Amino acid sequence: MLAADARWDDWDMHLPLRYQAMHSRGPDDNVEPNIRPTELRAELDPAAAALVLVDTWGEHPIATHRQRTSDITVKRIVPTLAAARAAGVTPIYAPSPSIAARYPQWTRFAGVNDLHPAAPPPDDWPPTAYRQTEGPYASLRRAPGELPPGSVGRSEPWQQFRTIHAAVEPRPDDLVVASGAQLHRALRALRLVHLVYVGFAANICVRFRDYGMHAMQARGYHPILLRDCTTGIETRETYDGLAITAAVRRDLERWFFTASSTDFIQACQTT
Repeated sequence: MLAADARWDDWDMHLPLRYQAMHSRGPDDNVEPNIRPTELRAELDPAAAALVLVDTWGEHPIATHRQRTSDITVKRIVPTLAAARAAGVTPIYAPSPSIAARYPQWTRFAGVNDLHPAAPPPDDWPPTAYRQTEGPYASLRRAPGELPPGSVGRSEPWQQFRTIHAAVEPRPDDLVVASGAQLHRALRALRLVHLVYVGFAANICVRFRDYGMHAMQARGYHPILLRDCTTGIETRETYDGLAITAAVRRDLERWFFTASSTDFIQACQTT
């Protein structure tokens, strides 16, 4: 509780946020070009905030993505993490179950199914052959999405994810989570509500992991993405201009807030 003479301004982080909203005046101009950036100035209690580091891996099988994420980690996430720690924001690492299990910190708030979620009950539809793209459905089988054709699993060292990037390695008293359920338990226990996301990839894990932005929004949170602390996995057609990253950032703003790491660091420093 605040002291009688205290003000919210005495301890709040003032963070400029951006999101996409319709700016129309009626049915005639209610068109897509009128969906444009909208800004607000949020007041966040740093003691109720978490910096969620999603899949900030030290390795990745796609060399160009690994180089780009490493650069963002060192240049953007490192100073963001330092500012968050100094302001009293709680770092929480969410590096996928297999990597989380390598860190003893993950056992805090751990549940029996966090590393190996219970499988859904068996169902006879769709058919097993269809699910596994076998037999009459073999024509639907795809080549590996991120590995050379013919790769089976991630058996080679260069194909494996093993560690959190050394530049942002968790401290002994930090939190590491393996699932959205574990993240939610930690947030409840520590009374944290503001989730500020950094990490990779913007178009996959940051969005769709069970500790990602969509899943945590479904639990009632209002996630914030630091838009210069992430990047997507690009393709031949989009790589030169990082078009997927740009599009995903704008699309995420239709669902969530975004902010710049510069504004976040400044908010932390003026708390």
